[in-house]
Amino acid sequence: MKTMLYKLTLKKRMWVSFVLLIAMSIAATGGLSYYISARVIERNTFQLSQDNLNTSARVLDEKAKQILVSVLNIMISQPFVQMSKDSAAGKKDGYYGHMTAMNSAFTQAKLAEPSIESIFIATPIGEFYSASYYRNQGYSFYDSPLYEKAQLTKEPFWVEGHEDLLFQGKDRVISLVMKSISDSPNMYFVVNLNEKAIQGMLSDRHTEKEDQNLFLVNRNAASVLLNQPNLPKSYDKDFLEKHIGTSLRGHFEVGITEEYDLINYATLQFNPDWLLLSVQSRSDLLKDLSWIQWATCIIMLVCIIMAVLVSNVLSAILLKPLYHLQMLMSKVGRNDLSVRFQSNYQDEVSQVGHKFNSMLLEINELIDEVKDAEREKRKSEAKALQAQISPHFLYNTLNTIIWKMETDELDNSKSMVIALSQLFQLGLNHGEEWTTVEKELRHVRQYLTIQQLCYEELFDFEIVVSRDTSLALPIMKIMLQPLVENSLLHGFEHMESGGKIRIELTSDNQSLHIAVEDNGSGMDADKLQLSLNQPNTEKNGYALRNVFNRLQLYYGGEATMVLSSEPFEVTKVYITIPIKGDV
Repeated sequence: MKTMLYKLTLKKRMWVSFVLLIAMSIAATGGLSYYISARVIERNTFQLSQDNLNTSARVLDEKAKQILVSVLNIMISQPFVQMSKDSAAGKKDGYYGHMTAMNSAFTQAKLAEPSIESIFIATPIGEFYSASYYRNQGYSFYDSPLYEKAQLTKEPFWVEGHEDLLFQGKDRVISLVMKSISDSPNMYFVVNLNEKAIQGMLSDRHTEKEDQNLFLVNRNAASVLLNQPNLPKSYDKDFLEKHIGTSLRGHFEVGITEEYDLINYATLQFNPDWLLLSVQSRSDLLKDLSWIQWATCIIMLVCIIMAVLVSNVLSAILLKPLYHLQMLMSKVGRNDLSVRFQSNYQDEVSQVGHKFNSMLLEINELIDEVKDAEREKRKSEAKALQAQISPHFLYNTLNTIIWKMETDELDNSKSMVIALSQLFQLGLNHGEEWTTVEKELRHVRQYLTIQQLCYEELFDFEIVVSRDTSLALPIMKIMLQPLVENSLLHGFEHMESGGKIRIELTSDNQSLHIAVEDNGSGMDADKLQLSLNQPNTEKNGYALRNVFNRLQLYYGGEATMVLSSEPFEVTKVYITIPIKGDV
């Protein structure tokens, strides 16, 4: 080892010393930083998991409160008060009148709380329930376990998911049983909640975090809901008593084979015997820590590599021409081709630098050639795209003119020919690729005028230009006509009248904003928006893709097109293009 060390130059010995020192410092700093951040992230993640569960529990508690409020609203309603008086007096002759009056109260309760499946009221003078349900006549409330339990407690109580035996259909429900606050004795409410609705609430919370399983169970570890996933068999009554006991909420970890589960729990206020549990894999919950660990290692490695490079600065005096050449190459890597190497030395590095200068000159010449070729390509593509628009419109317009001439509508035919002539005059634009806002608006106005003559009473149009928008601004020609054509061909395809097209132009210091909207049948805006940047593999949205492709050719990434649609309300194409200055 000493022999090898003696053979090293002074530059290399200094380089090795600095690398070792910096590497040890980086390793110590990175390891300590990871340890501290890992503990903080773990604590915050566990707290966030508990907060999410508490939020779910509060949602269920609020749902229960709303149901109790709905029942109390029924109890204080005039039909119920009158029915209670008759029940207390034992008057049965008004039963059907009370049944009809109570139906309104039942309907209001279900509208206020959609999770309510049915409401059943047992009284000495008869049973009351919504007329839309079919009573299971073979099952009596007063002979049921619900009545037996109701007699043992004066407080409202909840019953786990079960088949609804009061009504036909045997739907799965969760029931609230409570005694009426009226003077009539032996009067009880049974409110059945749709079990699927409750399960849907928990499922919605579950989809927010896929590695989290939510369970609604009682303190005997029995599921309250039938369709929810089953708890692991090891999570039984003794398990819950050991880890939870009478605690209202919290979390704990339990080992399952070689991994650990994190279990959060919260007691429901409306029924303290029910628990909401979330079971999450600790490794899945903290999987981001693994990414942080790898990121820390990569950063440390990058820092060490940088330290190796930085340590070479100690020998920069001897290698100054080479470092200068390296700096110039870095600028070239950032697309700065104007740099040149200069040196008074005649050594090998200078010779490489002169070759480097020659290479940059050749690269600049090649780039200019490529730019010229690309410019010609863009012009050719733009002309080809415009050519795809004109034949389609010309074909439809000429067919309409021929049809009107055959039906002796000579004045309309003459007007259409004149409008068509002006339309093409504006579209040709003396062979120029650019036009102005004023000419583009005149072009689309002529097109819409022709189409109004073709489709009488089908649509009206409006063109609005803000005061701060200069009509002399240069824009790509034939941009608006394909958009309004799309509205006519697709938006108003199934309409006979009432169509509206609105074109609005506004501007600011940097951009021109164009909005084209109609009240037609609309389109799948999200799907079409995604397909704009993809190869055209289907015919749907041809006009929109055409305009979008041309915008990219003329303006590149500075132009945007945003689509939105509400069928028969408003379908909008919103275009933003940069202002290039007056032509």
